[in-house]
Amino acid sequence: MASTNEKVISSYIPDEISYSILSKLPLKSLKRFECVQKSWSLLFENQHFMNMFRNNFLSYNDPSSLILRVFKNRDELFYSFSGARFENKVKLDWSNSCENYIFGSRSINGTFCLHGSVHDSHVVLWTPATQTRKLLPHSVAESFFIPDEADVSFLYHVQGFGYDRVINDYKVIRYVAISVDSYPEDQDQLEDLYCDHLWEIYSLTSNSWRKLHVDNDMPYTVQCYGDTQVYMDGMCHWLCENEQCLVSFYFSNEEFFITPIPSDVDDWFNLAVLNESIALISYHTKTTTLHISILGEFGMKESWTKLFTVGPLPCVESPIIVGTKGEIVFIRKDEELVWLDLNTQMIRELGYKQEPYTRLWVIIYKDGILPIEGSK
Repeated sequence: MASTNEKVISSYIPDEISYSILSKLPLKSLKRFECVQKSWSLLFENQHFMNMFRNNFLSYNDPSSLILRVFKNRDELFYSFSGARFENKVKLDWSNSCENYIFGSRSINGTFCLHGSVHDSHVVLWTPATQTRKLLPHSVAESFFIPDEADVSFLYHVQGFGYDRVINDYKVIRYVAISVDSYPEDQDQLEDLYCDHLWEIYSLTSNSWRKLHVDNDMPYTVQCYGDTQVYMDGMCHWLCENEQCLVSFYFSNEEFFITPIPSDVDDWFNLAVLNESIALISYHTKTTTLHISILGEFGMKESWTKLFTVGPLPCVESPIIVGTKGEIVFIRKDEELVWLDLNTQMIRELGYKQEPYTRLWVIIYKDGILPIEGSK
């Protein structure tokens, strides 16, 4: 029979083992374990543990590629960068895209959402692997009866694009601003326009838009491209610059969440998906440092946890995107396109230098197994 002392010893788990286990948990789960014992409530102040957590956080494998989209004069070129150090550079034949903007910064199951200017209601879903394009139907706003003597304009701001895995459906959510500059004599003819905006959602299954009933003060963004919107696990998220908050929308039950962002963000801040977590990246020009925080719980400002402070990086000229494995892609002051490895904090060149009179976008692409139907 084991002695009492042996029983006590056998039930003790060394900190090194418990830390190793805890460091592999998602942030949300880890925060829930803070109440188990006092030492665990101080994990985020423990430098040794945080080093383990950061290493595990960046150890995931994402087979996506970085795609460089270049506009030079009237030519549009695409280059793919792949490999452990993006050493594989291939020019792509994606000539069937269009001059429209690519919404967000990544494909969803291999499909991109394309949109025009804010005055253009047209939206296209485009799958490069099959060269399939799906033109979405007219907006709800375009079904309104507008008398000839009325001066009405609409501005279209795509907020999110994603996949509703519950019902196997692609969806797009959009904010439409309505401006009525002059009215007809009989204003009752404009009963549909007694509001200054509407929210609408598109379903690929029904191939139609429908109006969403949303609170009047729901924050929206006018930035329909770049790293201000991301999609993850059935939810789309967008940053609202004026409100200093993150808005999250769950496609399945059409529920919104608003999360204030940290007050110490500075000159520019972007969204990213890192290891199945929502990350906020901000660049401070005075200190030339990057700050990366991840979100543990929607709706809770205090659940943002700062994981990385990188720098100083005085060579940053124009930050572009956060890549597939946590790398930060940006244009260096010598116009070279480079990436920062968060694991080693080393800067490496991608093998492309920005030429005069060109515009660059970097997007993330991964082949999908859920193609859309459309024209080629």
